[in-house]
Amino acid sequence: MTRHVRWAALAVMVAAMSCDSGPKAGEIVAELVTPQQTLGAAMFRVSAVEPYAIDSVTPACSGCRTFTSRVSERELRGVVTGSLSAGPLVRVMVSDRDAQSGYSILLLQLAATTYEIVSLGGSSLTFPAPK
Repeated sequence: MTRHVRWAALAVMVAAMSCDSGPKAGEIVAELVTPQQTLGAAMFRVSAVEPYAIDSVTPACSGCRTFTSRVSERELRGVVTGSLSAGPLVRVMVSDRDAQSGYSILLLQLAATTYEIVSLGGSSLTFPAPK
């Protein structure tokens, strides 16, 4: 009888470990879509709907730096500087990486490497669908 009890306890433990349905904190990467070739800075706003939250933002592009300001638990504003081009721009640490539809990112302004403001025409920031 004790052997059956051990197997039952083991089965319950395995089932409990496989039922991890809670939020999974992690990162989602925002990509810059732009026809511009010589960018030096991008200003953005990232936000979350309740109950999700944004923890931090770090650069996803090589040699870039980010500067952020927290508006609330659900909103950060920031600037990425460096040699920017189309592709991964920032990593956003979120409370639930599997709920990507609960987060949005908006491109507010672009600047050239000469610090001149650049038109946003044809440019945006997106969270691509998970692969």
